[in-house]
Amino acid sequence: MEIMDGKELAKTIRAELKEDVEKLKVKGIYPKLAVIMVGDDKASAVYVRNKSKACNEVGVEYEEFLLPTQTTMDELIRIN
Repeated sequence: MEIMDGKELAKTIRAELKEDVEKLKVKGIYPKLAVIMVGDDKASAVYVRNKSKACNEVGVEYEEFLLPTQTTMDELIRIN
């Protein structure tokens, strides 16, 4: 049985991702993650914040849209 260090594994994966992102940028490809969060669920807010940090760490552009609970489908569709 092998015990894995999750934090160390994540660190290795992020380092590899950062290299991959840099290679894409050299080719003129700029990866981006856009997150749309409707409402103020605390667990979702933590998840979104962690995605922002991860993107920043590997060099992926990040954009978030934090919308109120009463956001309509038409308003969501107009986000670009």
